Amino acid sequence: MHVCHAVHALAETPLLERLRRGPRSVDDLLAGLHEPTGTGFLRYLANRGVLERQGETYLLTRLGEFLTTDVSLARLGIYVGAYGSVTGRIGDLLTGKATYGTDVVRDGGQLGLHCATLFSFFHTPVVVEAMRGRGARRVLDVGCGGGQLLVDACLRDPSLTGIGLDIDPAAVEVARDLAERQGVADRVEFVVGDAFAPADWPEVCYEADGLCVMSALHEHFRHGEQAVVELLDEYAARFPHQKILLVGEPELRYDGRENDDDFFLIHVLTQQGLPRDRSAWFSVFERSTLDCRRVYTRPGAGPRMCFYDLVPRR
Repeated sequence: MHVCHAVHALAETPLLERLRRGPRSVDDLLAGLHEPTGTGFLRYLANRGVLERQGETYLLTRLGEFLTTDVSLARLGIYVGAYGSVTGRIGDLLTGKATYGTDVVRDGGQLGLHCATLFSFFHTPVVVEAMRGRGARRVLDVGCGGGQLLVDACLRDPSLTGIGLDIDPAAVEVARDLAERQGVADRVEFVVGDAFAPADWPEVCYEADGLCVMSALHEHFRHGEQAVVELLDEYAARFPHQKILLVGEPELRYDGRENDDDFFLIHVLTQQGLPRDRSAWFSVFERSTLDCRRVYTRPGAGPRMCFYDLVPRR
């Protein structure tokens, strides 16, 4: 636990950038930081094998390099940065002294930022492949988080435009900043809205001819399976001329990976509808007005996701 917090702190301060430049003296590393704390902090990281001391300098070990890749830091950012405020109060949530959504909340900005990194690395290529040849020119990303999917898709296809919708204003701000930095702000826009209330979406959302719903629908299971069926039907009814409806959902317990347990826990603590396996999703689709035409996956991704290409049932 302490190593996780310590590595997360490396990335949150100038220390990691300085260490990545090669062996650095203590004075160089701690410039502008609290020296008494920093000196002991560096020694702790050396004792845990994250750093190595060579004379009067420190450098990242091979373990330290692995722990500070973009993917590793994104996973830490989700569990420590976004959900740390939740997992730190498990006792209060269990006893009812605190209620999620009122007394305890996750950090939506951190979640959007780090999910964007993981999605871009593992899943954007799969989504782009699924959309290829379907003719969608304006895509609505429902539950867009940090906006990485739309930004990546627009960078790969200059003719594509998009709208991202998310309930968390902090995540929407992260998405807008990303689009600005990547030079596609003139082709994508991000708005605040509830993925589960299409009737209340901003009007611009209905300009889309393609929908992507990534890692959002499972949260609606808290209201029962029929609620998810009805929501899918509403998506289909409100976008009768959609060229693609792609639903991406995490798969728990698919291959027994350790990450499943932590992913499961944060869903329990935040009272989200738990992710389902593939067969459970198929039974939901069968009760809706949609058919699953094809399934896309990316083996080895973490968290693993399955993408369902849905079409209106004839």
